[in-house]
Amino acid sequence: MPYRCLADFLEELGRAGELTRVEAEVDPVRELAEITAQAARSGGPALLFTAVKGHDLPVLTNLLGAESRICRALGAGTLDEVAGRVARLLDATAPDGWIERLRGGSHSALASCAPRRVKSAACQQIVRLGSDINLGELPMLTVAANAEKMGTGTSPVDASPKSAHRGSEPVPIISEAGRAITAAAVLSAEPDSHRPVTGRFDLQPIDRTRLAVCWAAHDEHARLLAEYRSRERKMPLAVVIGGDPAFVLAAVAPLPSGGDVCAVAGLLREKPLDVAACRSVDLEVPADAEIVIEGFVDPAQPPVTAGPLCTPLGHYSHARLVPVMQVTAVTHRANPIYTVMVPGRPPHEACTVDRAMQRVFLPLVRLAMPELVDYDLPEAGAARHWAAVSIRKTYPGQGRRAAHAAWLVRPTMFAKVLVVVDEDVDVHDHSAVLAAVAANMNPGRDVLMDAGPPDPLDPATPAGALGEKMAIDATRKLPEEHAPR
Repeated sequence: MPYRCLADFLEELGRAGELTRVEAEVDPVRELAEITAQAARSGGPALLFTAVKGHDLPVLTNLLGAESRICRALGAGTLDEVAGRVARLLDATAPDGWIERLRGGSHSALASCAPRRVKSAACQQIVRLGSDINLGELPMLTVAANAEKMGTGTSPVDASPKSAHRGSEPVPIISEAGRAITAAAVLSAEPDSHRPVTGRFDLQPIDRTRLAVCWAAHDEHARLLAEYRSRERKMPLAVVIGGDPAFVLAAVAPLPSGGDVCAVAGLLREKPLDVAACRSVDLEVPADAEIVIEGFVDPAQPPVTAGPLCTPLGHYSHARLVPVMQVTAVTHRANPIYTVMVPGRPPHEACTVDRAMQRVFLPLVRLAMPELVDYDLPEAGAARHWAAVSIRKTYPGQGRRAAHAAWLVRPTMFAKVLVVVDEDVDVHDHSAVLAAVAANMNPGRDVLMDAGPPDPLDPATPAGALGEKMAIDATRKLPEEHAPR
């Protein structure tokens, strides 16, 4: 049964004993994050902090930090049940292509789940414009209490550079290594077709009305900004915080370019998502969101130096140049809840969500890799840096080919250690994967190296350097593969 809004879901969690209200005053600088980290490590409930020091808004953490709560949010008994919904969408007998189905066109299999436009939105019960905008009212957290420095970066004490320059012009510096919006979906649209584009990345406050948007060079939003720059137009953005958990989950799903996240959220919840027009930019956002920050990026404006911020492995990221979002409106419910995902050493909510969506969208990844049986991105690698892939092997060299193919699909593109095994090896059994490596891998023959896009979240890679990768072909070798090289 889909939930109308976040409050409905929290009410259900409360009845199930999976929500704890923390009424004692808690400091948003490190203390709140540490309490959440301890709850995540112990498999604890979602936490609603009702008295956050210096702020009026309550803060919600660890909401989807357990697979059981993710299944409850989607009205399913298991993740495999949700994966079945995706598999039905990708039915090869459907008349239109699978990408078109994900885009949610009028003739697609997603048409019944396409977002429903409404005129009145709960997320716009309060509208703040102009001088009424103050991003400092949001209880953004400082989370990295015990973050380690990057392997080639600076320490947390001196992580922010003293100065930076873009040509002869000074670049503004964000000095604090900490405060950020960590659980938002960032919406934009193609400049000509107006097709929606959604991404997930941190945003760091600069002042009352500006945010540093910390996307990476490989993110779809970076390509989109180049399109707006070529047209000499400002790029609209809408930062969506909170709302139906199905939308939060859809926003991290490994969708191909052009996938309609609001339509996919409708698929996951088996009911269309209501959307409403923004007040100051030409975009549509989920009507039942808690908070929406509207604005634009002006490609003509210089970037700022953002970071360091805490990464999914608990290290500080490198400071880097990112675009600036000028905020034009902040809208929210009359009594909004500010949601946060606390990064750090796994386990944590973001890692749990990523792993769950990797399972749910396995049928989609198989379309790009027909030989794929299953894959696993372990929690120890933050569901990002380490992967095991099983394949149906039918010809010599297929293990090496599968490794390169895996680096081209979104879930495993940043796996710097990738192990390919046969279909009878359970990739979720790490001992079984290591046993396959021990039995089938010849280091001189079965280890291959590659380099790809820089991963700003990799603690072992120098800032700006290409991401080095290693794959191990741990499949059983066919006779041709035993021949001398």
